[in-house]
Amino acid sequence: MNLMRFGNLSRTGGAACVLAAALLLAACNKATPTASTKPGGPPPINVTLAPARAMELQRSVRITGSLAGLETATISNRVAGRITKVYVDRGDRVTPGQILLDIEPDRYRLAVDESQAALQQTLARLGLKDVPGEDFDVNQTAPVKKAKSEYDLARDKMDRATPLNQTHTLNDFEYMDIVSTFKAAESTLENSRDEARALLAQARQGRVQVDLRQKDYSDSVINAPDGTTPDKITVDSYAITDRKISPGEYIREGSPLFTLVADRVLKLQARVPERYLGDVKIGATVDFHVEAYPDENFTGKVSIIDPSVDQASRTFMIEALVDNAHYDNRLRPGSFVPGQVLTKKDPNRVMVPLDAVTSFVGVTKLFKLNPAANPPRVQSIDITTGQQQALTDAAGNVVQWIEIAQGDVSAQDQVVVSGMTKLVDGSAVTIGKGAPKSPETATAKAAN
Repeated sequence: MNLMRFGNLSRTGGAACVLAAALLLAACNKATPTASTKPGGPPPINVTLAPARAMELQRSVRITGSLAGLETATISNRVAGRITKVYVDRGDRVTPGQILLDIEPDRYRLAVDESQAALQQTLARLGLKDVPGEDFDVNQTAPVKKAKSEYDLARDKMDRATPLNQTHTLNDFEYMDIVSTFKAAESTLENSRDEARALLAQARQGRVQVDLRQKDYSDSVINAPDGTTPDKITVDSYAITDRKISPGEYIREGSPLFTLVADRVLKLQARVPERYLGDVKIGATVDFHVEAYPDENFTGKVSIIDPSVDQASRTFMIEALVDNAHYDNRLRPGSFVPGQVLTKKDPNRVMVPLDAVTSFVGVTKLFKLNPAANPPRVQSIDITTGQQQALTDAAGNVVQWIEIAQGDVSAQDQVVVSGMTKLVDGSAVTIGKGAPKSPETATAKAAN
């Protein structure tokens, strides 16, 4: 009897357990509501949106370099002597060919006069006014003409005496005197020709000495360079950056005197990584900044690309010409310049405002609006960013945009640009105002 009652209770309890398990399973299979849909859950987050845009992107290669003068010259002297006068000082500007200093020009002028006098003495002995050319006939010189006249006279006398001697009208002793006179005249003629040749050589050497003395005299006055350059750019002035001498000082040949820099046009010299060798072209624009004017952008044009790559650094050198006169000569040689070389333009690159991108522990992402969600929700998108570009809108506001190199973002997608600090994937949002203005009419600037 008791056993039968226990069996009935067992069957009743088992059924109750099965029913309870079924109810629990049904409850588990129901979708758990999100925090934003649960009654009393967190409210939607207020965000600001901006559309992603397809833009033309100016590609560039970042560089760091320095400015140098178009030409930098250390002026030195060819002649030795005492400095008699210095006309310029450090910081002065000089024009091509302007006199910088004198090195005893009076002494060198006297040396020119002395050599010219010696030359005129030699020419006087030859009966000439100027030094003749190499094809000059020595028979035209005065000593030879005189000797030739005496020779002709002695020969005529011998020619008349010969038949007289043969007919014994003229005795042998007298005839021998006439023959001896002729031979002496003949020898004198040859000697005069040799002497004339020697005097001609001496005159030519004297002419060289005069030229050398005139060169010394000319070089005793130190001038600025003539303004020509291998770049075929005419230099209209130089800045004196250093003066190394003083008046009264004795200097030897080759002493450094001044350092001059042609700074109306400057050279920006920088090294570029080898991988960009195919991107950088002659004539490409270079944008750069200097610390003295951090808010101002300067430009130049690539003029030289080094044909070789440095094996140690795997970089190649470029030079860009910068019109410093356009900037009122405010740029200075030696200045450090960060900048970029503009290479090519890529059309239809997806760009978003820089404010839309967040990075944390190596993960870069943005939030875009899910157009199918109601109420509005956002999706978290992992992205890889590319190059930045600064754009100025019609109102004059500068907005930084950044390229989306990888990631599920298309043009016209609405991305969050403010209020994303509390967002997670799937967060409900309310859309506020204040999105960045469209850059469709903007003008591209170099990225910083």
